[in-house]
Amino acid sequence: MTYKTLYNYPVERQVKFYPWCYWDGAFTDEELKKMCAYFDTQGVERGTTIGKIEKDKDGNETVTQLPNENIRVSNVKFYNFEPLNENTNWIFQRINYVIESINNQYYNFNLNGYESFQYTEYESHENGKYDFHMDTIMGANIPRDMIEMRKLSVTMCVNEPGEEYEGGEFQINTSSENKLETIPTKKGRMILFPSFMLHRVAPVTKGKRKSVVVWVTGPKFI
Repeated sequence: MTYKTLYNYPVERQVKFYPWCYWDGAFTDEELKKMCAYFDTQGVERGTTIGKIEKDKDGNETVTQLPNENIRVSNVKFYNFEPLNENTNWIFQRINYVIESINNQYYNFNLNGYESFQYTEYESHENGKYDFHMDTIMGANIPRDMIEMRKLSVTMCVNEPGEEYEGGEFQINTSSENKLETIPTKKGRMILFPSFMLHRVAPVTKGKRKSVVVWVTGPKFI
């Protein structure tokens, strides 16, 4: 497990801030193979990006999900935490333990639930990628009636970089000077970071990159 230090971001009950950290060993190689085998049977659909905020005639705001392949080229499958089944419950329990441990030690965010978890595939034959984006909405873009938001994001490759795919580096903008940092990835490594960090998955140049993503929610930052 490792971490970095950063300042001047909207944090809760702390002075220092860690833009990312990782946790190794949450899953064995056999468990990751079991996970992939299950995901391979479930099918995927085209990934989308967050579109514009629109209001209806009563003033209610909605966020439209739209495909935008200038930004994102991937296929996904969403798994809700309720209800879980025997194929997914053990995955969630393991991920939940890591998230609670990391949040208690480093972030101290006020968290109270999970949005979903997502299985994602990036394929080299279509230059699969997800360009720079945030996993949450910040600042003036936050809908006024929003009560909760994504606060902590988790990503984990479930196949081996360098062996099963090439490219697809995970990169985070870690400072106001637009410093780009490539986070070392490997099979089974869980990378955790605040959802408002600007990040990307670089284009995959060979093979297929497979990953799991989780978003943890809580009351919006004040």
